[in-house]
Amino acid sequence: MGCEVRRRSFIRMVAATTAGILGAAMIAACGSSPEDAAATEQRDRAETAADGFVYGYAPVVLTRTRANMTCLLPINQLYNQPQMSGPDSRTVVAPNVDTLYSVAWLDLRSGPILLAHPDMGERYFGFQLLDIYSNVFANIGTRETGSSAGSFLIVPPGWTGLAPDGAAAAVTPDGTAVVESPTWDAWMIGRTLVESMDDQPAAQAAQKQYSMRVVGPAPTTTPPPLPPNDCGNNPAPQAVAASGPEFFDELAAVLAANPAPEADAPLLDEIAQLGVTPGATPSTGDPEDVAALASGVEIGGQRLDDLIAEGSDGPAGSWTSLEDAGRYGTDYLHRATVAKIGLGANVPEESMYHVTREDTDGETLRGSTGYALHFDADQLPPVDPRGFWSITLYGPDMFLVPNSIARYAIGDRTPGLVRGDDGSLDVWISSSPPPEGRTNWLPAPEGEFVLMLRAYLPTDRSWSPPVVQPAE
Repeated sequence: MGCEVRRRSFIRMVAATTAGILGAAMIAACGSSPEDAAATEQRDRAETAADGFVYGYAPVVLTRTRANMTCLLPINQLYNQPQMSGPDSRTVVAPNVDTLYSVAWLDLRSGPILLAHPDMGERYFGFQLLDIYSNVFANIGTRETGSSAGSFLIVPPGWTGLAPDGAAAAVTPDGTAVVESPTWDAWMIGRTLVESMDDQPAAQAAQKQYSMRVVGPAPTTTPPPLPPNDCGNNPAPQAVAASGPEFFDELAAVLAANPAPEADAPLLDEIAQLGVTPGATPSTGDPEDVAALASGVEIGGQRLDDLIAEGSDGPAGSWTSLEDAGRYGTDYLHRATVAKIGLGANVPEESMYHVTREDTDGETLRGSTGYALHFDADQLPPVDPRGFWSITLYGPDMFLVPNSIARYAIGDRTPGLVRGDDGSLDVWISSSPPPEGRTNWLPAPEGEFVLMLRAYLPTDRSWSPPVVQPAE
């Protein structure tokens, strides 16, 4: 019998060709010893498991986030966060400090859900809807549906029926009155812009007029629900690799509760050979499969870490732009990377995200060094007048870092910013105030940090921020 070569899956080829972080597939050579052939086969199985880890990273992180949050927030109820995020906001990575959040975790097995909001006037707001695989399937708000009072029906996959009185059209491209979720479990993230600290009570008042309720009837046929929470013992979303092969038990539970899109079938067929099937417990399977799964978690985790560490492929100091966030298709590596550094990122027409971890010398950003970020007057972030922009500083873990003046971002609404005579803007980023004073200062920790520039309602998606320069 001739030697057989297992084909590499799409995700492995993407990792090898675009990220440069995966070696060539190991191929069993004719005439090799049985021991060599077995070792080669096990390496190949580990690579398949790594593909599965990358594939499952976003849905598992999202499901863990759901478990942690729904220990405090009931399913199918809208929660309004009344205060801005701060260093103690550690549930979801990279929180913004521009908006008040509203959050709901939807289980559409209970039936369709009706969301309503008041007339929002000129205030930016948005409700972003994500399926359990972290794809954005709808946006309701300033850009997409307008600011007039409205109500919108969110329905489960394959739902048929009439919209209740008051449900608005103009959500889907064909003008129907419903928003269909691709998965039975979904995440709703609402954002309500706060123009200033004095404006916060008005933003809170607008939040209190949002409403959400199940309007039924419940579907007669549904997949099983996600596993029940173990409140107090739920695993951390930021530490999925620490679970080893049990990571795949979590992925299998997601696949059972929320059937994957047909486009995912080729990869799912591959990992099924290792026991990763809907509702299974792969970590208790064949020992060789379990060993391959454990190796795959390590390999897949390293792929993500290496890709994030590489950052932009441009000159030193270039920013990485998440220009394709929110719609991933079969680009599972990109989906996982966004989930790791910016879970819940929106589609680019709603918001552009630019991230940097290094300066013009290619050195990792450190607060003890001190930096200047200079914007020419005609090079400030281009956003629609209804939108906004900000630069937020995070620690290496992508959470906010405490500082002496409780300032975590600088943007178009920061009071008192000093501009140059020509309209330019300099932002100083350091662990101690610059000689010029604190007006344009974004405080940083002594050690490493990350910058994220958000541009909501961008008018030029090709724009990129200026490079960060060590301060003179």
